[in-house]
Amino acid sequence: MATVKQSSELRRMSDLTVIYGAFHARMPGVAPAQSGLERVAELCRRHCSTLSGRDRNLIRDQLFAIAADWDLRRDRLDGQSSKCLHVLAEFLR
Repeated sequence: MATVKQSSELRRMSDLTVIYGAFHARMPGVAPAQSGLERVAELCRRHCSTLSGRDRNLIRDQLFAIAADWDLRRDRLDGQSSKCLHVLAEFLR
């Protein structure tokens, strides 16, 4: 029997799919769900090196938003808020 998911759950799952895909593409062998801020920062650094045509001010603002939304008490990626995951996924798209 199928279960109905809320739109917020679906968006969170979609964002996690984008983030996990970026981890697998740029950092193979790393378990994304167990990753903390240090690994996410490394992922963002590697992603930035591939962005040649994007607005650098927009990139800076997105990185600040990720850092501001990150909950250090729950440092693992899977423990972050949906808002934080959405901002990170938008950056990685």
